Amino acid sequence: MLHRDYLVRMFSQLAAAIRETILRSRNNEDPETLADLLEDSLSNATEIDGSLLLQLAPESMAAMLQFSGTDPRLVAHVARVLLLEARYLDEAGHTTRAELRRSQAQSLSDSFDLGLDESCLDEKALEEFFESHQAEM
Repeated sequence: MLHRDYLVRMFSQLAAAIRETILRSRNNEDPETLADLLEDSLSNATEIDGSLLLQLAPESMAAMLQFSGTDPRLVAHVARVLLLEARYLDEAGHTTRAELRRSQAQSLSDSFDLGLDESCLDEKALEEFFESHQAEM
């Protein structure tokens, strides 16, 4: 029960961060601010120090999350957050950091067999993803 509650809380936090940044981006908020908001949400989403996790090479990040036993459903949320952050970083002109986030997301997708790409960020795909996870809980 505690594990389920933990997962629900983490899913909810990441989903809320994704939704908030999308809404704020429609109001032309600074993309760097949106990327920072997503990074903050990631710092709270895993049992690993978020600032350390985000500095890891893509393959190291995936290995760390596998080794820690992070639930693959949570990893799917993390990967989506990383992809969305990459989009905002590109818009802010931080292409090197954006490419790292994109590579980290791809490594998670490959390692956890998630099958994610940029199309998972369109609004319909995100809503379907959130609804499917709500139904699982």
